[in-house]
Amino acid sequence: MLPIVVSIQARKKPTMARYRIHSLRGRLSVLRILAAVFMTTLLFWSTSLAVEFPPELPLWEKGSPVEPIRHDVEEQVRSHKAPTGSPSGSNRAYSSVSSPTYSIHRPEKPNGVGLVICPGGGFRDVWIDREGHDLAIWLKDHNVTLLVLKYRTRPAKISSKDAWESYQRAVRADGRQAIRILRKQAGDLGLQPNKIGICGFSAGGHLAISCALHAEPKLPETEVSGMPDFAGLFYPGIPEGISQAIESRTASESGGPTICPMFIVNARVDKLTPADKCIDFCATLLKAGVNAELHVFSKGGHGFGLGDGRGESTALWPTSFVAWLRDSNMIQD
Repeated sequence: MLPIVVSIQARKKPTMARYRIHSLRGRLSVLRILAAVFMTTLLFWSTSLAVEFPPELPLWEKGSPVEPIRHDVEEQVRSHKAPTGSPSGSNRAYSSVSSPTYSIHRPEKPNGVGLVICPGGGFRDVWIDREGHDLAIWLKDHNVTLLVLKYRTRPAKISSKDAWESYQRAVRADGRQAIRILRKQAGDLGLQPNKIGICGFSAGGHLAISCALHAEPKLPETEVSGMPDFAGLFYPGIPEGISQAIESRTASESGGPTICPMFIVNARVDKLTPADKCIDFCATLLKAGVNAELHVFSKGGHGFGLGDGRGESTALWPTSFVAWLRDSNMIQD
């Protein structure tokens, strides 16, 4: 009988040990899952609570005096997953915008430089966060005062060249009004009126170029200039006939202000706003004697935003932009 008893005990002990091990492993797995869920939830809430967007204000107090834009539907907004390294943790896209607005990010110690940011979106959308507030939050830490512009989007159907030009006059008026707002409030915002610039991504870059190169119409409502003192162009769309616009602005008999300094970035593999057009544009600017700087990155594609996760050198472009502002005597430490 003894051998039988020993045999039974020998079998039971490892069985119980295996049960305890599996039970412990199961508990550890559950704990790991719970910990992961807790950390993810904590990260989500900390990100969403950490960023508080400045108030959104109407761009035109009495409505735009130039080319009203009407849409068949109300303004809409879509939310998407925020890109890697997004300072805002948000990624909204607005469409059918007929009433433009703006938001101002104010640093604690303004360095006198003000910048209008025009997000991209093919003029159909306005990607307000990843190509607007994200850059504003980043540059705010460098003591720049930022105005993020939600400009009017184009009508669903533009059937003629005249209709397109009419829309371009409207959206250009939005860009210049944003510049005027910063210039009018320069005293309260700690800005220098001769250091107000405009920048934009993709279609917003197209808008920034138009504001910088096209002559400002003289309107009785215009109290201050809406022309920028510098421009940042981030994988911009290049407007048609841009060479002629540069030539007309730089002609000796034009009598107008000189073309402001421009900083341009793009990616070699950008298929929507090809790098070669930016290269030709920059070459024309340099030939005209304009202070222009161009960076073409080997990685990034179109819409790389601040560049995080889109290439080692691509992610450095915001730092290069600040360095260029110093080289251009806009930022003076």
